[in-house]
Amino acid sequence: MSERQKRVTLKDVADYCGLSRSLVAFIISNSGYRNSTPENRRKVAEAVKVLNYRPNTAARELRSRKSSTIGVAMPMSGTGFYGNIALELQREIKRHGFTSLFSFWGGDDPEEMHADSIRTLFSRNVDGVISWDPSPFFREAGIPAVVYGQDSGLYDSVSPDDEQMIDAVLRHLAEFGHRTVGILGMRERNRIFRERYAESGLQTRPEWIFELASWSRRPQDAFGQFYRNCGGTLPDALICHSDTEAVAAVSSAGKLGVAVPHDLSVVALDSSFVVDYFHPALDAFDINLPEIAAQLVARLLARIGDPEAPVRSFKVLPRLIHRESVGRK
Repeated sequence: MSERQKRVTLKDVADYCGLSRSLVAFIISNSGYRNSTPENRRKVAEAVKVLNYRPNTAARELRSRKSSTIGVAMPMSGTGFYGNIALELQREIKRHGFTSLFSFWGGDDPEEMHADSIRTLFSRNVDGVISWDPSPFFREAGIPAVVYGQDSGLYDSVSPDDEQMIDAVLRHLAEFGHRTVGILGMRERNRIFRERYAESGLQTRPEWIFELASWSRRPQDAFGQFYRNCGGTLPDALICHSDTEAVAAVSSAGKLGVAVPHDLSVVALDSSFVVDYFHPALDAFDINLPEIAAQLVARLLARIGDPEAPVRSFKVLPRLIHRESVGRK
């Protein structure tokens, strides 16, 4: 190997500076300053630049059994939310000096596919995992984890505050004079809706509480099935699980001769930038994705730092924005 190709080592940097290798290692890793005066730090910075020194991260990770990598296990289907939150997570993880490793499953994939995606991360010696699935595998493998959207009690979790969101949207509809309301939702949100709708003075019917099922077909078919289930008798307003269902509902309603918001008001819970550009612009919650990503990464780093700390649940309250899809009754 020629001198030009030879890898610059930590010893080379130390020799250039006239400092000990251990002190140079402390300064480069930011792990401590031990006699690292401003002059010493300046010397090391100059040497790193002149010699084009690149730390041997692979060797360091092997010694420490750390990869400086955070795994993310999540679905990738259905709505723009997932692509946007993946991007925000990548940015936030990088901001903290880690590399991100993503493993995805499709929205319609069975749970064993989730397990396969999760196991993929185990072989990469990740420092921790952010997951949409509260799999017991993380605990069994001793891998720090934080979960988005589900408070399982096994792991720290970060999620939108569904209870306050449902309360806010019901108040919003009542303030605009609505008397009846339905929901195209999933599991926990439908449960909360059943418990809370009466407090706002609104009424519903069993056939107006629609349980969304599979991902790939749910946006296209949901409103049509909802319309058939209620025999064409619609509530004043419809709460949709996300902007994808809301957009599909407005489109399907139009084909059935139901005008939004004149005949039916529509509100989306989870949303993305599309709500501003659709016609009519959708009343929806502003899901602060950078805040959610920051909370997920912060909670995971805290868990990595203190594995024995009590499990905690963190709620993020989005802001409901009125646009054009809710009209006065």
